[in-house]
Amino acid sequence: MKPALVIAALAAACGAPTSYLGAETPSSCGNDPERCAGWLAERDLDAGELDVYNDPALRAYVQAIADRLARGARVARPPRVVISDHDGTYAPFGDRIVIGRITIEKLGSEAELAAIVAHELVHVEGHHATVSLFGPEADSTWLAARRDAEAVADERAVALLELAGYAPAAMPRALIAELEADDDEHAPRDERITRVAALAANRKTGFEGRAELMRHVEHMIVGRDTRLGVAVGSAWVVANLGIALEVPDRDLARSQGDSLVLHHGRSTLDAYAIGAPWAKELATQLDQRATTATALGTVTVGVARSHDDHDETSLQRLERAVRATLPQPTPGTWVVILERCAPTAPGAPCGGLVLELAVHGDAIARARWLGGLRAATPRELAAAEPRHIAIAYAPRAASIRELVAVCPDPTAALTLDNADRVLAAGEPFKCTNR
Repeated sequence: MKPALVIAALAAACGAPTSYLGAETPSSCGNDPERCAGWLAERDLDAGELDVYNDPALRAYVQAIADRLARGARVARPPRVVISDHDGTYAPFGDRIVIGRITIEKLGSEAELAAIVAHELVHVEGHHATVSLFGPEADSTWLAARRDAEAVADERAVALLELAGYAPAAMPRALIAELEADDDEHAPRDERITRVAALAANRKTGFEGRAELMRHVEHMIVGRDTRLGVAVGSAWVVANLGIALEVPDRDLARSQGDSLVLHHGRSTLDAYAIGAPWAKELATQLDQRATTATALGTVTVGVARSHDDHDETSLQRLERAVRATLPQPTPGTWVVILERCAPTAPGAPCGGLVLELAVHGDAIARARWLGGLRAATPRELAAAEPRHIAIAYAPRAASIRELVAVCPDPTAALTLDNADRVLAAGEPFKCTNR
């Protein structure tokens, strides 16, 4: 089905606005499904996973780049930019573009950032995410269409860069920085880079903006935000919520990104932080639910239920498709949800800690894990503080590889830019603050 027909069909099917993750859905959910889906996706990031990187100045800077690029695109309005606190850059649905903070930290100039934004802007322009979500099932034909869409986005992004006054040669550099592994939905990495390099024809005329990017990323968090969960001594500390979970001796423990997995015999516990609205909604959906106020916060215990998708409206199906991206307990598991606002400072984040407990196994081990929940100590909170970008300036003309010796952690600094990039004396480059 053509994009316009997909959108028209959805517009006709969607019902009246309802609520989603604690907020009333906008009027666009009654007449503009793409904008509605974009709002749902942003709400997921903002309220569901503690996953929006809260830096208004950086977001405004990237938004201005998107606005500049949109003037040369076939869109009614510039897409709204959201900066995620993790890796990955994508156009989820409608008029949103999600730029991963970890993607930004790898880039070397405003033009390279514009190249990444331009690629996603083409997906918005072509309604690619809408067709992918509401089009045919994933098969070889669907996969071929996805690859075609990605190739179009690469190639048209070069044109949008040039129309906006950026150096087209930034496009292959941006792909080199961003792409790490091949996947089924894109052409091979080397093929993509070669194609856009040929289109850019090494045209370096246009705005590059290295100093502008460096000014806006100074003090930005580097890597994953350890405040969402990190091992400190014998505890798993979620500094954003001001809590810690003691890890008993002889239990097997491993971290998976922002989550902790514990094993004791046949008992298993998964622990991960989520946003406050998603925690509240999950708590109300538990079967055999019991809620208690504690010194740490509100604790709800129950069993995760299976989702019943019978008699759903189109809007509810849309919500479910977007909501499936959120972390949530496995149906049938016992779940403990702690809702809490960190008492560290006025305006500190609120959220929830989810503990999934396998229904079989050692009840004594589960009680021991729950008894290990406590407030984090000041030392633990300090140890969970993430590293940040600190800007240094080249004392002489040299490659970044030669210059990072002045950084507190030269090895980490080498991951923040193209190590072979040659800088003139006085040009900025990225270090970490420790």
